[in-house]
Amino acid sequence: MTALLGREVTVTSAAIVLGSLLAVGCAALPGAEAQYRVEEAVSYKQVDGQSLTGDLYLPKKTGIKPAVLVVHGGGWRNRSGEMGGISKRLAKAGFVVFNATYRLAPENRHPTQVEDVSDALQWLYDNAPRFDIDPQRIGGWGYSAGAHLILMAGLDRQQAPYLNGIVAGGTPADLTAWPNSPLVFGLIGEKLVDAEQTWREASPVNHVSEQSPPVFLYHGQWDKLVEPEQMTFMQEALEAKSVPVETYTVKFTGHIGAYRFAGGAERKAVAFLSQRDDNVAAAK
Repeated sequence: MTALLGREVTVTSAAIVLGSLLAVGCAALPGAEAQYRVEEAVSYKQVDGQSLTGDLYLPKKTGIKPAVLVVHGGGWRNRSGEMGGISKRLAKAGFVVFNATYRLAPENRHPTQVEDVSDALQWLYDNAPRFDIDPQRIGGWGYSAGAHLILMAGLDRQQAPYLNGIVAGGTPADLTAWPNSPLVFGLIGEKLVDAEQTWREASPVNHVSEQSPPVFLYHGQWDKLVEPEQMTFMQEALEAKSVPVETYTVKFTGHIGAYRFAGGAERKAVAFLSQRDDNVAAAK
């Protein structure tokens, strides 16, 4: 991430066109009966004169269900990684999904984004009875900046509410690896040399405890924006505290590719979250 956070992420027009064609093609599949409904722009917080919202995916099956708080990427400053595909995959698997927005940098500095994600999680817990959610079976999933934020909000399990499992893809785990990054500077508001303690406090690797929930990490093999060793940093921090962790390398992909075309990783991640839910159910 000398590169991530050393320059803006650019997605080629060809990739955008291809992604759009795939989305249209999937939506046009015949005979596909809706397995869930979506409530768009559901407000979870009023702050600074604005309403922070999320899209709520509600499976049509009856009974108490698990849930996942989904957090988008975009370098903390936009919503380019909007997480719609992942939210649909989770909803089809029977999870209630809340795909939340948060206040963006550089207008809003750390820890604003973490506070918003934590408040979205609190909203999900508070509304668990309303949406038939089992509050002990709420997980989190983020990609890129979203992975950073869901880890920051969910690793500390000493305070409620907490997550029973976290999926993090393309994770910026140790922000001090990119001292000259304009994106990290935009998030923190100060250079590393002037605010090293803040940069370290804003890094998920420094928030792992023995009580942290199990984590599933995935990363693109050829990621030049958030280098693959960031997954190793996060894995080692979790293992040092004996926190269960699984990893998955998305072969032959970079940062954008591991977000758009990580079907194998996403299937493994859904199975990971489902296993967490099975463990909770068995303990009841």
